[in-house]
Amino acid sequence: MEWTAYSFECADPDARESLVEWFEETHPVDVPADEDHVHGDLVDGDDEERAADLAWVAEYVYALTNEPVPGLLVESAPLWERATVATFDSETETCTEAVLYRSVDDAPTEAARYEGEDGLAGQGVLYRFAMDHQFRFRAFAHAPPAPMFTEPFGAFDAPVGMGWGSDLLEEFEAETGVAPTARGVTFLETDPVLDEGEFYDAAEADE
Repeated sequence: MEWTAYSFECADPDARESLVEWFEETHPVDVPADEDHVHGDLVDGDDEERAADLAWVAEYVYALTNEPVPGLLVESAPLWERATVATFDSETETCTEAVLYRSVDDAPTEAARYEGEDGLAGQGVLYRFAMDHQFRFRAFAHAPPAPMFTEPFGAFDAPVGMGWGSDLLEEFEAETGVAPTARGVTFLETDPVLDEGEFYDAAEADE
């Protein structure tokens, strides 16, 4: 079994709001007022409904489905700047593939592709996209796809504690082969879900 994680980067929070409205108008998703997540269904290219979990933070929208939703990227491309689609093995929680797209002339165009690596989970993919592309990837949206044997990190807590003592950054460098950069670390530190210092302090607080 697999799950599919979509991450959409919009031009700004107003454009992100337009994308959330598009989900509500185009799919049987009833977005509640004053909320930042919703559970509903997405309609694929064959008019089949697929259960989905959506969340949104700043200029990003995140969606989790069991399988890829045919047509979703193409139909929504006029509303986002960049997007990633990643598949995960639900038994090992390993990323099997992650693809970055740019919206060019309102159509998705592949910009980068990463094949799965044994043991590379959601946080490692988040790290890689932050360092290589300054993109705020998430492995799922509001809630994990199932009970997880590793600590779950969703739309609202993914970067918490990643930089504590630099140990995790060293671990992600070893896993991905991507060295941390000052620009990438600053990008992670300034994630909109984090309070000041939380990028470093949360892991120590959890002990």
